[in-house]
Amino acid sequence: MKPRLKKILLADWPALFCFIAIPGIWVIGLIFPFLRQGARFGRVEMLTIALPLSLIAAGFLLWRVTRIQTLFRRGAAVRGYITRIRLVRDRGRVEFRYEFNGECLESWMPVHQSPEVLALRESQEIDLLVDATRPRRAIIRHLFV
Repeated sequence: MKPRLKKILLADWPALFCFIAIPGIWVIGLIFPFLRQGARFGRVEMLTIALPLSLIAAGFLLWRVTRIQTLFRRGAAVRGYITRIRLVRDRGRVEFRYEFNGECLESWMPVHQSPEVLALRESQEIDLLVDATRPRRAIIRHLFV
């Protein structure tokens, strides 16, 4: 099963931040001249500031989405359990422990407070996708399908 883009954006906090940042950068660039009367901020400044910043955000967003899709294609499915959930405001961190190739590993992932994330509980058994080349890189599978 493939991950859904909507689920990636709703569960992965860095991806959601970049997704929101792209139009936010342009809106700020459009509003700035009205807030700072007399500031020289025209099309040239807009393109030299907003365009590179939004390209960086888009690149990071693409990297996050590709990383999750790659784990769905090539990742090893393992069972693990949640050791800690830390939620602050709209984002948080889910830590989990699992066994891979006979080694007990711990990892974590940044999350956005979606309904699926809020349903998670400490000590809950979960399905993970683990990168075989970097076993400490893992994600909680059901958050993205």
